[in-house]
Amino acid sequence: MSFYSHFPNQINQPLADFVRDVVFRESRYLFVRKEKDTQYGYCSHCENEYVTTHTSDILKHNQDTTCEQCKSHVTVKSAGRGRNNLFIDAYVVWYEKSQVNPEAIVARGLHVTKEYNDYRNSQIHYRDVACYLFEPGYSEQRVYTSWRDTWSKLKKIRSEAKGTMLYKNLFVSHENVKDVVQDTPFQYSTWERYCSMYGREDLVHFFDLAARYSCIEYLTKIGFHKIVEAKLTGDRTYRTINWKGTTLEKVTRLSKVELKQLKREIAFPKPELLYVYHTLKKHGFKVSFETADLLDEMFIEEALKLPEPLAVLAKYALKQRTKTADSFLSYRYGYSLIRDLRDYWSECEELGLDLSKDHIKFPNDLQKAHTETSKRIKVKVDEALNKKIKNRIPLLAKRSFSHGRLHLRPAASSIELFEEGKQLKHCVGQYAKRYAEGDTDLYVVRKNNAPDEPFYTLEVQKGSIVQCRGFQNKDMTKEVASFIDIFEQVKLKKKKIPA
Repeated sequence: MSFYSHFPNQINQPLADFVRDVVFRESRYLFVRKEKDTQYGYCSHCENEYVTTHTSDILKHNQDTTCEQCKSHVTVKSAGRGRNNLFIDAYVVWYEKSQVNPEAIVARGLHVTKEYNDYRNSQIHYRDVACYLFEPGYSEQRVYTSWRDTWSKLKKIRSEAKGTMLYKNLFVSHENVKDVVQDTPFQYSTWERYCSMYGREDLVHFFDLAARYSCIEYLTKIGFHKIVEAKLTGDRTYRTINWKGTTLEKVTRLSKVELKQLKREIAFPKPELLYVYHTLKKHGFKVSFETADLLDEMFIEEALKLPEPLAVLAKYALKQRTKTADSFLSYRYGYSLIRDLRDYWSECEELGLDLSKDHIKFPNDLQKAHTETSKRIKVKVDEALNKKIKNRIPLLAKRSFSHGRLHLRPAASSIELFEEGKQLKHCVGQYAKRYAEGDTDLYVVRKNNAPDEPFYTLEVQKGSIVQCRGFQNKDMTKEVASFIDIFEQVKLKKKKIPA
C-alpha cells in the first residue's frame, strides 16, 4: 500500500469552506468603483456587486464597513489603485480519514494564498508542504522540496509550523479533527488536552505519539499529562515511563497500591517526582510521593556523585528541609542543600575537621555549620594573603605621599581592602589576591583630618596609574585629580613637585 494512496487527490469542500470562512475571515475586501455619481462595491467574500446605497457618504479607501449582501466585516479598497501588494497567506494543517485504511488518519500541511490583481477572479491557491500518515503502530511524514520538485521522507515527525512555515499564521480546525478521529483508534486518544500546547498546536507530534504508544490515553486520564507533555516537547522523562508497556502498572512502573497512594496524596505526577521516587526506592529508601516531592531531580543526580549512600543523604536532606521554617526557606530546593553539604565537607577537610564523626559530617543545622566553616576558611585565606601583603609594605611604603589636605599610603591588609570596598561601595575588596601576589599595587587616599575614613582608592600597575575611584566608583574631584597628578609626577616619574 503506497503512502500517497492514503490521501485524497483534491481539495474537499469542508477544507475550502474552512479556508474561506476562518483562515481568510479577517481578509475580506469591498472593492469600490465609481460611475458618474454612483459608487459600486464588489465583495471578495460573497462575490456580489451592488450599489453602495447604505450611506450618503462615498466609501473611502481602507475604511472599515459591512457588506450589504453577506453582512461580512470588510475593508474598503479602491478598485482604481494597484493591488500588487494585496496578498494574503497562511499555513493550514488539515486532517482527514485515510482513503484506504479505516484505522488511519492523515494530515496535510498546506500553504494557502490569495491575491487580488484581478479582484473579480481572485482564487485561493493551495500548495502541499507536508503530508502525515498516522496509523496504529506507525507514523510517517513526507515534505515537499520546491527547488528539487520532489517529496522526501523524514526520519521523524516534525512541525512545519516551526520550520518552513514559521512566519505564517497557523490554522487547525478542532471540529475537523473531532470528526476525523471518530470511529478510529484515535477517537479517545485525549488529543483535546494537548491542542493548545505552545509549539504543538498543529497536533502532528501528538498523533505521532498516540500512533506509536497506546498508553497515551490512560496516562492522560489518570493525571499523568505532564509526562505526556514532556514527551511531546522532547523534555526529559527520566525513563520513568515504559511507553511500550501493556498494562498501567508496567507503563508507570508503579504497583496498584502505589497508584492509589499517588492519587490520595497531594503530589502532582510529573517526570521529576517519579524519577526521585523510583531512584530512592531503588536505593532502599521507600518514601511517600509527598515526601519525595520535597527533593528534586538535581538533588538525586548530585547526591549519586557523592561517596555516601543515597538513602543516608536523602534522610539527612529531608530532616534539614523540614527542620524549621527558616531552614525550609533556605533550602527551597534539594539541590541547594546537597551543594551546601558538598561544599561544607570540602571546607571541613581543608580545616582538618574529622569527617569520620557523624556530628561533624552531618551537623544538626547544616546552614549554620556551613556558615561557620566558610568564615574560618576566609580567615585562613586572609591570613595567607595578609602575610604576603605585609612583606610588600616596606617597598610600597616608599611611595607614600602627602600634599595639601590629602595623603596616600599602601593598603595594609585584605581586611582593610574589604572594609574600603564595603564603605565606598566598590569592588576593591576583590583585588586582595592580586595585590598580595604583586600583580597590582593598591593605595588608600585619605584626608589629613580623617586618616581612618575611606575616601578614594588608587590602583597602580607597573608604575602607571590605572584608576582612582571614590564612593560608588565616582571619578576624582578636581582636588583629588590634582593630588594624584602631583603624586604621579613625584613618586612615579621622579620629578620635583611643580611650583
